[in-house]
Amino acid sequence: EKNIIDILQRAKGMVVVDECNYEYLGETVVNLIDKHENLIISRSFSKNFGLAGLRLGFAISNPQNIKKLAAFGQYFRVSRMAEKAAGKVLKYLDYYRKAWEKIKKVRDKFVRQINELGFSAYDSKANFILVEFKNKEETERVWKYLKEKGIYTLPGWENEFSGLDDQFIRFTIGEEWEMNRVVEVLSGYVKRH
Repeated sequence: EKNIIDILQRAKGMVVVDECNYEYLGETVVNLIDKHENLIISRSFSKNFGLAGLRLGFAISNPQNIKKLAAFGQYFRVSRMAEKAAGKVLKYLDYYRKAWEKIKKVRDKFVRQINELGFSAYDSKANFILVEFKNKEETERVWKYLKEKGIYTLPGWENEFSGLDDQFIRFTIGEEWEMNRVVEVLSGYVKRH
């Protein structure tokens, strides 16, 4: 929060803080909105509510900023289906909270297991983790091995994430049985190599 306050005080324009993974991180700067007129927080229904195809998000800020953003609304229309879906998910927040807690537990266990296999899994506060391998060749071998076993991941060279290089594979956290299967397959890879 201290870093964001510093940025807000030095910025000559608006500062947008991405809280699209708020549901997993649990940290927010909403409390700074009243003190900093240049703060806009963006959140999403897309990522953590299972509505990725609807591309639905929202902004949190002071009334003046929201009014300015609303002027752009004609260019970023929200479909009726997206509105209805958002309304529905908000009625089931307890269900989603339980799901997020479950994913956090599965994620933390998965990180631990991957590291025990000798790979370098980074701690994460989201519903995915990054695993770094020794070099591009090893990353490609692991990626191909997983693919042969029916496990599809996102390698760094796919360039969805700027700055991510060829030594990384991104794993989205699924059900516990799915992640156990990934660990089982990676364990088999380690034994073979």
